Amino acid sequence: MTFPLGPLAALGSSFTWAYASTRYAVASREAGSVRVNLTRAMVVLPIYLTVAVAIHGMGALHGLGTTGLGWLAASVFCSYGLADGLFFAAARRVGVSTALSIASSYPLWAALVGTLRGEPFGWSRAAGTLLCVFGVIGLVALSRREADIARSRGDLIGLGLAFATSFLWAGNSVAVKHGSVGLDVWQVNGVRYAIAIVVLGSQLAVTHAFRGAPTTPRRPLLPGLIPAILVDAFLGSIFFVYGLGHTDLAVGASLSSLAPLLSVPIAIALGEERWSPPRLLAITATVGGIVLLLL
Repeated sequence: MTFPLGPLAALGSSFTWAYASTRYAVASREAGSVRVNLTRAMVVLPIYLTVAVAIHGMGALHGLGTTGLGWLAASVFCSYGLADGLFFAAARRVGVSTALSIASSYPLWAALVGTLRGEPFGWSRAAGTLLCVFGVIGLVALSRREADIARSRGDLIGLGLAFATSFLWAGNSVAVKHGSVGLDVWQVNGVRYAIAIVVLGSQLAVTHAFRGAPTTPRRPLLPGLIPAILVDAFLGSIFFVYGLGHTDLAVGASLSSLAPLLSVPIAIALGEERWSPPRLLAITATVGGIVLLLL
């Protein structure tokens, strides 16, 4: 059953990610994506744990069984733990735009899993999902640079990594939905970010062991990221978990994947992109898909 606030929360997570992802991208160039993600987790984990304890007392993790813990651990590995690394590897081989175009197809796989598990998937929902997915892919493809196009030709490994990212991102949506059963957003995110700290900290330790002392950013990493972290890792994570927990997978995964659509007006306003008939068509298709899914 889809509750009214669920789809809106899933859509809200796209807004928060559209804002924060550009800040993360800039910081990642200097500090690396693992260190940026670890910083996100370390900032918001105390907030989630404090609120969870305030609401539930010392039994804040009551209701989290081994099955739920397994699902939430899987969600971390399907996002921070493994998918991020695969995506960046794919982007290095075929370009960011090509990799993102392929990876953005993940709502299709999430919708397929939901359908196989008995969620309704009529013509209206199917059309909304397809319009959102292919609209976003079209918007990303229209932003491709010549260097990306040249690199993407014939690189089967890079394309395979991008498809693997798509499957993992779908797995993240599925895992969050099933891992959040019986828990509120504070409990779910507290567990997810605690696991993320362990996973990301281990990755940094392994990198340090094999590559020597890690490089440190020339400027302090945290102060400039605080606004983005609070918008995304705090508010956005609440929207994401609540949205997936209160919608079917086809709806939640599609509406939470629309950051590329939301970034287009910003890019046009900054003069980085230009209006064109194909871009307008892709935007119209995506918005039409949103309307169908919200209805």
